[in-house]
Amino acid sequence: MSTRYCSKLEFWTVYTDGNQCQSNMCVHGECVDQYQDYACRCRPGYEGKYCQYNITATNCSMNNGDCDHDCTESENGLSRICSCVTGYRLENNYRKCVPKGSSACGQLLISRSEYANPQGGLMPWMLGGEVGKKGESPWQVLVLNARGSFHCGGVLIDKNWVLTAAHCLQNNHRFSVRLGDYERLITEDTEVKLEVSKAFKHPNYNSQTVDNDIALLRLRTPAPFSKYILPVCLPSRAMAERVLHQNGTVTVVTGWGRDDTGKYSSALNVIKVPLVDHSNCSRQMFPHQLSNNVLCAGILGERIDACEGDSGGPMVTLYQNTWFLVGLVSWGEGCGIKDKPGIYTKVSNYNRWISQVQEEWDRKHQPQRAPTV
Repeated sequence: MSTRYCSKLEFWTVYTDGNQCQSNMCVHGECVDQYQDYACRCRPGYEGKYCQYNITATNCSMNNGDCDHDCTESENGLSRICSCVTGYRLENNYRKCVPKGSSACGQLLISRSEYANPQGGLMPWMLGGEVGKKGESPWQVLVLNARGSFHCGGVLIDKNWVLTAAHCLQNNHRFSVRLGDYERLITEDTEVKLEVSKAFKHPNYNSQTVDNDIALLRLRTPAPFSKYILPVCLPSRAMAERVLHQNGTVTVVTGWGRDDTGKYSSALNVIKVPLVDHSNCSRQMFPHQLSNNVLCAGILGERIDACEGDSGGPMVTLYQNTWFLVGLVSWGEGCGIKDKPGIYTKVSNYNRWISQVQEEWDRKHQPQRAPTV
Protein backbone atom coordinates (compact mmCIF):
# COMPACT_ATOMS: atom_id res chain seq x y z
CA MET A 1 0.00 0.00 0.00
CA SER A 2 1.41 3.40 -1.00
CA THR A 3 1.50 6.25 1.46
CA ARG A 4 0.93 9.89 0.48
CA TYR A 5 2.39 12.58 2.74
CA CYS A 6 1.09 16.15 2.93
CA SER A 7 3.40 18.98 1.99
CA LYS A 8 3.90 21.83 4.47
CA LEU A 9 1.74 24.07 2.28
CA GLU A 10 -1.10 21.53 2.25
CA PHE A 11 -0.82 21.06 6.02
CA TRP A 12 -0.97 24.76 6.84
CA THR A 13 -3.80 25.33 4.33
CA VAL A 14 -5.92 22.71 6.11
CA TYR A 15 -4.77 23.83 9.56
CA THR A 16 -5.57 27.53 9.10
CA ASP A 17 -8.46 27.36 6.66
CA GLY A 18 -10.14 24.01 7.10
CA ASN A 19 -10.60 21.37 4.45
CA GLN A 20 -12.59 22.89 1.57
CA CYS A 21 -12.99 19.43 0.02
CA GLN A 22 -15.16 17.96 2.77
CA SER A 23 -18.31 18.42 0.68
CA ASN A 24 -16.49 17.09 -2.44
CA MET A 25 -18.44 18.83 -5.21
CA CYS A 26 -16.31 17.21 -7.92
CA VAL A 27 -18.65 14.87 -9.80
CA HIS A 28 -16.10 13.06 -11.98
CA GLY A 29 -12.80 14.11 -10.50
CA GLU A 30 -10.58 14.64 -7.48
CA CYS A 31 -10.95 17.62 -5.18
CA VAL A 32 -7.82 19.69 -4.51
CA ASP A 33 -7.98 21.82 -1.36
CA GLN A 34 -6.95 25.47 -1.69
CA TYR A 35 -7.03 28.50 0.59
CA GLN A 36 -10.72 29.39 1.04
CA ASP A 37 -11.46 27.50 -2.16
CA TYR A 38 -10.97 24.22 -3.97
CA ALA A 39 -10.38 23.00 -7.50
CA CYS A 40 -11.45 19.84 -9.29
CA ARG A 41 -8.94 17.69 -11.13
CA CYS A 42 -11.12 15.97 -13.72
CA ARG A 43 -10.87 12.38 -14.85
CA PRO A 44 -10.28 11.80 -18.58
CA GLY A 45 -13.35 12.59 -20.65
CA TYR A 46 -14.79 15.24 -18.31
CA GLU A 47 -14.50 19.00 -17.90
CA GLY A 48 -16.12 21.95 -16.16
CA LYS A 49 -15.68 23.50 -12.73
CA TYR A 50 -17.12 20.41 -11.07
CA CYS A 51 -16.07 17.89 -13.77
CA GLN A 52 -19.77 17.47 -14.48
CA TYR A 53 -19.67 17.79 -18.28
CA ASN A 54 -18.58 15.30 -20.91
CA ILE A 55 -15.80 16.66 -23.11
CA THR A 56 -17.37 17.34 -26.51
CA ALA A 57 -14.25 18.51 -28.35
CA THR A 58 -10.54 17.77 -28.09
CA ASN A 59 -9.39 20.32 -30.67
CA CYS A 60 -10.46 23.66 -32.14
CA SER A 61 -11.04 22.61 -35.74
CA MET A 62 -14.76 21.86 -35.45
CA ASN A 63 -17.17 24.53 -34.21
CA ASN A 64 -14.31 26.42 -32.52
CA GLY A 65 -13.97 23.56 -30.04
CA ASP A 66 -17.46 24.46 -28.70
CA CYS A 67 -15.85 27.57 -27.16
CA ASP A 68 -17.73 30.88 -27.14
CA HIS A 69 -14.55 32.93 -27.61
CA ASP A 70 -10.96 31.67 -27.81
CA CYS A 71 -9.97 28.05 -28.28
CA THR A 72 -6.40 26.88 -27.69
CA GLU A 73 -5.14 23.38 -28.45
CA SER A 74 -2.62 21.57 -26.27
CA GLU A 75 0.82 20.90 -27.72
CA ASN A 76 0.06 17.19 -28.11
CA GLY A 77 -3.24 17.96 -29.84
CA LEU A 78 -5.23 15.78 -27.46
CA SER A 79 -7.15 18.51 -25.66
CA ARG A 80 -8.31 22.10 -25.95
CA ILE A 81 -8.90 24.95 -23.51
CA CYS A 82 -11.56 27.65 -23.87
CA SER A 83 -10.92 31.21 -22.73
CA CYS A 84 -12.68 34.56 -22.93
CA VAL A 85 -11.77 38.05 -24.07
CA THR A 86 -11.16 40.70 -21.41
CA GLY A 87 -14.31 41.59 -19.50
CA TYR A 88 -15.79 38.08 -19.62
CA ARG A 89 -15.52 34.98 -17.45
CA LEU A 90 -15.98 31.31 -18.18
CA GLU A 91 -19.18 29.66 -17.00
CA ASN A 92 -18.99 26.47 -14.95
CA ASN A 93 -18.95 24.40 -18.14
CA TYR A 94 -15.65 26.12 -19.08
CA ARG A 95 -16.96 26.78 -22.60
CA LYS A 96 -19.48 29.60 -22.39
CA CYS A 97 -18.34 33.20 -21.80
CA VAL A 98 -20.51 35.62 -19.84
CA PRO A 99 -19.94 39.37 -19.27
CA LYS A 100 -18.50 40.37 -15.90
CA GLY A 101 -20.33 43.69 -15.92
CA SER A 102 -22.51 46.05 -17.91
CA SER A 103 -19.58 47.61 -19.79
CA ALA A 104 -18.21 44.42 -21.33
CA CYS A 105 -17.20 44.73 -24.97
CA GLY A 106 -19.42 43.49 -27.76
CA GLN A 107 -22.75 43.72 -25.91
CA LEU A 108 -25.91 45.68 -26.67
CA LEU A 109 -27.69 47.17 -23.66
CA ILE A 110 -30.68 48.77 -25.35
CA SER A 111 -33.99 46.98 -24.87
CA ARG A 112 -36.19 45.76 -27.69
CA SER A 113 -38.63 48.60 -27.03
CA GLU A 114 -35.84 51.09 -27.80
CA TYR A 115 -35.14 49.64 -31.23
CA ALA A 116 -37.67 51.95 -32.88
CA ASN A 117 -36.08 54.62 -35.04
CA PRO A 118 -36.72 57.91 -33.16
CA GLN A 119 -36.43 60.05 -36.28
CA GLY A 120 -38.35 57.89 -38.73
CA GLY A 121 -38.41 58.29 -42.48
CA LEU A 122 -34.76 59.31 -42.80
CA MET A 123 -33.21 58.49 -46.14
CA PRO A 124 -30.41 55.91 -45.93
CA TRP A 125 -27.41 56.89 -48.04
CA MET A 126 -25.22 53.88 -47.30
CA LEU A 127 -25.96 52.16 -50.59
CA GLY A 128 -28.46 49.33 -50.25
CA GLY A 129 -28.61 49.84 -46.51
CA GLU A 130 -31.22 50.99 -44.07
CA VAL A 131 -31.46 53.49 -41.26
CA GLY A 132 -30.03 51.87 -38.14
CA LYS A 133 -31.53 51.89 -34.68
CA LYS A 134 -30.16 54.16 -32.00
CA GLY A 135 -27.89 52.18 -29.70
CA GLU A 136 -27.45 49.10 -31.88
CA SER A 137 -23.87 50.13 -32.75
CA PRO A 138 -22.60 51.68 -29.48
CA TRP A 139 -18.97 51.31 -30.62
CA GLN A 140 -19.52 53.54 -33.66
CA VAL A 141 -17.37 56.68 -33.61
CA LEU A 142 -17.69 59.86 -35.65
CA VAL A 143 -14.23 61.35 -36.31
CA LEU A 144 -14.05 65.14 -36.67
CA ASN A 145 -11.25 67.11 -38.32
CA ALA A 146 -9.54 70.23 -36.94
CA ARG A 147 -12.47 72.40 -38.11
CA GLY A 148 -14.92 70.19 -36.25
CA SER A 149 -16.41 68.81 -39.48
CA PHE A 150 -17.42 65.20 -40.08
CA HIS A 151 -14.35 63.47 -41.47
CA CYS A 152 -14.48 59.69 -41.09
CA GLY A 153 -15.87 56.81 -39.12
CA GLY A 154 -14.13 54.95 -36.33
CA VAL A 155 -14.71 52.25 -33.74
CA LEU A 156 -14.25 52.26 -29.96
CA ILE A 157 -12.14 49.31 -28.76
CA ASP A 158 -11.77 50.33 -25.12
CA LYS A 159 -12.29 53.40 -22.95
CA ASN A 160 -9.10 55.09 -24.22
CA TRP A 161 -8.66 54.00 -27.83
CA VAL A 162 -10.39 54.30 -31.19
CA LEU A 163 -9.49 52.50 -34.42
CA THR A 164 -9.94 54.15 -37.80
CA ALA A 165 -8.46 53.99 -41.30
CA ALA A 166 -4.93 55.32 -41.88
CA HIS A 167 -6.04 57.16 -45.02
CA CYS A 168 -8.32 59.28 -42.80
CA LEU A 169 -5.20 60.80 -41.21
CA GLN A 170 -3.70 62.16 -44.43
CA ASN A 171 -3.25 65.95 -44.39
CA ASN A 172 -4.81 66.17 -40.94
CA HIS A 173 -3.07 66.40 -37.59
CA ARG A 174 -5.77 67.38 -35.09
CA PHE A 175 -8.87 65.33 -34.43
CA SER A 176 -11.75 64.94 -32.04
CA VAL A 177 -14.44 62.28 -31.86
CA ARG A 178 -18.12 62.02 -31.07
CA LEU A 179 -19.35 58.94 -29.25
CA GLY A 180 -22.95 57.86 -28.71
CA ASP A 181 -24.00 59.70 -31.87
CA TYR A 182 -26.90 58.63 -34.06
CA GLU A 183 -28.43 61.64 -35.79
CA ARG A 184 -25.36 63.45 -37.09
CA LEU A 185 -26.98 66.87 -37.55
CA ILE A 186 -28.75 67.01 -34.18
CA THR A 187 -27.09 67.40 -30.78
CA GLU A 188 -28.34 64.47 -28.71
CA ASP A 189 -28.15 63.96 -24.96
CA THR A 190 -26.51 60.57 -25.56
CA GLU A 191 -23.49 61.91 -27.44
CA VAL A 192 -20.12 62.93 -26.03
CA LYS A 193 -17.35 64.85 -27.78
CA LEU A 194 -13.77 64.00 -26.79
CA GLU A 195 -10.43 65.36 -27.94
CA VAL A 196 -7.76 63.09 -29.41
CA SER A 197 -4.36 63.28 -27.69
CA LYS A 198 -2.43 61.59 -30.46
CA ALA A 199 -3.01 59.71 -33.70
CA PHE A 200 -0.90 56.69 -34.66
CA LYS A 201 -0.85 55.72 -38.33
CA HIS A 202 0.43 52.23 -39.08
CA PRO A 203 4.13 52.62 -39.98
CA ASN A 204 3.73 50.46 -43.11
CA TYR A 205 0.67 52.21 -44.49
CA ASN A 206 0.99 52.59 -48.26
CA SER A 207 -1.07 55.40 -49.74
CA GLN A 208 -0.66 53.97 -53.25
CA THR A 209 -1.89 50.44 -52.57
CA VAL A 210 -3.85 51.44 -49.41
CA ASP A 211 -2.27 48.45 -47.67
CA ASN A 212 -2.06 48.48 -43.85
CA ASP A 213 -4.94 50.97 -43.78
CA ILE A 214 -5.32 51.22 -40.02
CA ALA A 215 -4.68 53.86 -37.36
CA LEU A 216 -5.16 54.31 -33.61
CA LEU A 217 -6.51 57.40 -31.87
CA ARG A 218 -5.70 57.91 -28.19
CA LEU A 219 -8.48 59.78 -26.40
CA ARG A 220 -7.50 62.64 -24.09
CA THR A 221 -10.11 61.57 -21.54
CA PRO A 222 -11.66 58.10 -21.11
CA ALA A 223 -14.96 57.37 -22.81
CA PRO A 224 -17.91 57.43 -20.38
CA PHE A 225 -19.57 54.09 -21.01
CA SER A 226 -23.35 53.95 -21.30
CA LYS A 227 -25.82 51.86 -23.26
CA TYR A 228 -25.03 54.13 -26.23
CA ILE A 229 -21.23 54.14 -25.75
CA LEU A 230 -19.54 50.74 -25.45
CA PRO A 231 -16.47 49.09 -26.98
CA VAL A 232 -16.54 46.24 -29.48
CA CYS A 233 -14.50 43.08 -28.84
CA LEU A 234 -11.25 42.32 -30.65
CA PRO A 235 -10.92 38.60 -31.44
CA SER A 236 -7.62 36.79 -31.36
CA ARG A 237 -6.09 36.23 -34.76
CA ALA A 238 -6.59 32.47 -34.45
CA MET A 239 -10.27 32.80 -33.59
CA ALA A 240 -10.85 35.33 -36.36
CA GLU A 241 -9.28 33.12 -39.02
CA ARG A 242 -10.96 29.98 -37.72
CA VAL A 243 -14.57 31.17 -37.43
CA LEU A 244 -15.07 34.87 -38.23
CA HIS A 245 -13.37 35.17 -41.63
CA GLN A 246 -15.13 32.27 -43.32
CA ASN A 247 -16.60 32.91 -46.77
CA GLY A 248 -20.26 33.82 -46.51
CA THR A 249 -20.02 35.10 -42.93
CA VAL A 250 -22.60 37.86 -42.63
CA THR A 251 -21.09 41.10 -41.37
CA VAL A 252 -22.65 44.39 -40.32
CA VAL A 253 -21.17 47.71 -41.49
CA THR A 254 -22.33 51.07 -40.12
CA GLY A 255 -21.62 54.69 -41.01
CA TRP A 256 -22.83 58.11 -42.14
CA GLY A 257 -21.21 57.94 -45.59
CA ARG A 258 -22.53 59.38 -48.81
CA ASP A 259 -23.54 57.93 -52.14
CA ASP A 260 -22.75 58.96 -55.72
CA THR A 261 -25.01 62.02 -55.39
CA GLY A 262 -22.59 63.46 -52.83
CA LYS A 263 -25.02 63.59 -49.91
CA TYR A 264 -23.97 62.39 -46.48
CA SER A 265 -26.46 60.45 -44.41
CA SER A 266 -27.91 62.29 -41.43
CA ALA A 267 -28.75 59.16 -39.43
CA LEU A 268 -26.45 56.23 -38.78
CA ASN A 269 -27.01 53.61 -41.45
CA VAL A 270 -26.36 49.90 -41.55
CA ILE A 271 -25.74 47.32 -44.25
CA LYS A 272 -25.36 43.56 -44.01
CA VAL A 273 -22.83 42.05 -46.39
CA PRO A 274 -21.27 38.57 -46.59
CA LEU A 275 -17.53 38.01 -46.79
CA VAL A 276 -16.27 37.08 -50.26
CA ASP A 277 -13.52 34.61 -51.13
CA HIS A 278 -10.20 36.46 -51.29
CA SER A 279 -8.95 34.87 -54.52
CA ASN A 280 -12.22 35.58 -56.35
CA CYS A 281 -12.17 39.12 -55.00
CA SER A 282 -8.62 39.63 -56.29
CA ARG A 283 -9.74 38.65 -59.78
CA GLN A 284 -12.72 41.00 -59.63
CA MET A 285 -10.57 43.90 -58.42
CA PHE A 286 -7.79 43.39 -61.00
CA PRO A 287 -5.49 45.21 -61.71
CA HIS A 288 -5.52 46.26 -58.04
CA GLN A 289 -3.26 44.02 -55.98
CA LEU A 290 -4.88 42.80 -52.76
CA SER A 291 -2.69 41.67 -49.87
CA ASN A 292 -3.68 39.27 -47.11
CA ASN A 293 -4.30 42.32 -44.90
CA VAL A 294 -7.77 42.90 -46.33
CA LEU A 295 -11.20 41.30 -46.39
CA CYS A 296 -13.69 41.56 -49.24
CA ALA A 297 -17.43 41.77 -48.76
CA GLY A 298 -20.44 42.29 -50.96
CA ILE A 299 -23.24 40.63 -52.90
CA LEU A 300 -22.66 40.02 -56.59
CA GLY A 301 -25.16 41.90 -58.70
CA GLU A 302 -26.30 44.07 -55.80
CA ARG A 303 -25.46 47.73 -55.12
CA ILE A 304 -24.88 47.25 -51.39
CA ASP A 305 -21.72 49.00 -50.29
CA ALA A 306 -20.03 51.41 -47.90
CA CYS A 307 -19.17 54.79 -49.43
CA GLU A 308 -17.12 57.93 -48.89
CA GLY A 309 -17.47 59.06 -45.29
CA ASP A 310 -17.85 55.50 -44.03
CA SER A 311 -14.04 55.09 -44.10
CA GLY A 312 -12.59 53.80 -40.85
CA GLY A 313 -15.97 52.61 -39.62
CA PRO A 314 -16.58 49.16 -38.16
CA MET A 315 -17.35 45.87 -39.85
CA VAL A 316 -18.59 43.54 -37.09
CA THR A 317 -20.09 40.09 -36.80
CA LEU A 318 -22.03 38.34 -34.05
CA TYR A 319 -20.62 35.09 -32.67
CA GLN A 320 -22.12 33.29 -29.69
CA ASN A 321 -23.92 36.41 -28.44
CA THR A 322 -20.81 38.63 -28.65
CA TRP A 323 -20.07 41.25 -31.31
CA PHE A 324 -16.52 41.08 -32.67
CA LEU A 325 -14.69 43.57 -34.89
CA VAL A 326 -13.47 41.93 -38.09
CA GLY A 327 -12.77 44.88 -40.39
CA LEU A 328 -12.51 48.61 -41.00
CA VAL A 329 -14.03 50.29 -44.05
CA SER A 330 -11.07 50.94 -46.35
CA TRP A 331 -11.78 51.45 -50.06
CA GLY A 332 -13.62 50.31 -53.17
CA GLU A 333 -14.14 51.20 -56.81
CA GLY A 334 -16.78 53.90 -56.59
CA CYS A 335 -19.88 53.28 -54.51
CA GLY A 336 -21.97 50.19 -55.04
CA ILE A 337 -20.62 49.22 -58.47
CA LYS A 338 -22.02 45.80 -59.32
CA ASP A 339 -19.62 42.85 -58.99
CA LYS A 340 -17.04 45.06 -57.24
CA PRO A 341 -16.78 44.07 -53.55
CA GLY A 342 -15.88 46.54 -50.84
CA ILE A 343 -12.40 46.29 -49.32
CA TYR A 344 -11.95 46.23 -45.54
CA THR A 345 -8.82 46.20 -43.37
CA LYS A 346 -8.44 42.81 -41.65
CA VAL A 347 -8.11 44.03 -38.06
CA SER A 348 -6.91 40.77 -36.47
CA ASN A 349 -3.70 40.99 -38.52
CA TYR A 350 -2.81 44.05 -36.43
CA ASN A 351 -3.51 42.81 -32.91
CA ARG A 352 0.19 42.82 -32.02
CA TRP A 353 0.70 46.34 -33.39
CA ILE A 354 -2.34 47.61 -31.49
CA SER A 355 -1.03 46.12 -28.24
CA GLN A 356 2.46 47.51 -28.82
CA VAL A 357 1.17 51.06 -29.37
CA GLN A 358 -1.05 50.86 -26.29
CA GLU A 359 1.68 49.42 -24.07
CA GLU A 360 4.25 51.98 -25.26
CA TRP A 361 1.82 54.81 -24.54
CA ASP A 362 1.10 53.47 -21.05
CA ARG A 363 4.80 53.07 -20.33
CA LYS A 364 5.55 56.67 -21.33
CA HIS A 365 2.59 58.19 -19.51
CA GLN A 366 2.38 56.19 -16.31
CA PRO A 367 2.47 58.37 -13.16
CA GLN A 368 5.95 59.02 -11.85
CA ARG A 369 6.60 57.66 -8.38
CA ALA A 370 7.97 60.06 -5.82
CA PRO A 371 11.58 59.25 -4.90
CA THR A 372 12.01 57.42 -1.62
CA VAL A 373 14.02 59.13 1.08
